[in-house]
Amino acid sequence: MMIGLDKQFARRLAIMLESGLIWYEHYFMFCDEIIEKLDKPPYWIIDLAVTSYNKDAERIVNTYAFSEPFEAFEDSLFDLHIGCLFLRYERREMSWSAFLKASGDFADGYQIVKNGCGFFYDMLDMYVHSEYSADLEYRQAEMLQKDFKEEIEEARWLYAPFVYYFRKYVLSHKGQSEA
Repeated sequence: MMIGLDKQFARRLAIMLESGLIWYEHYFMFCDEIIEKLDKPPYWIIDLAVTSYNKDAERIVNTYAFSEPFEAFEDSLFDLHIGCLFLRYERREMSWSAFLKASGDFADGYQIVKNGCGFFYDMLDMYVHSEYSADLEYRQAEMLQKDFKEEIEEARWLYAPFVYYFRKYVLSHKGQSEA
């Protein structure tokens, strides 16, 4: 998959970092491959390659994304954050209640997500009051998938190459730890 290293991509990469969908093991080999292939790799990629702390990685990527000359980002990028959180839920990295809480907190903080914080908090209340009903979780997840279909699909598309790099990183380090 060909990925451009422009500011639009950088902002999406930052969202994946901010949502916890990716971390160092996902982006290290991605950066390393770019550095090897390009005569003059972007400085932010070099900086990112040697940064393992997620908050520092977010800062590096966002500094580039929001640097001059400034570019406008679509409001729908806020919805992409919810799509990334949903992938974490699908991957069983977080429970349904943790997903709803994180999504509600995010929507409350930015108030530009297509479904406001009340949407997520109300779903969470219903889920808790149902005593964490698996049936209700399934119905709510299905409804959310419809509401955020495009954002979830974009998150999947963006995430796919990073799964490859994650596996490559883990396998390369697994061999080193066995030596």
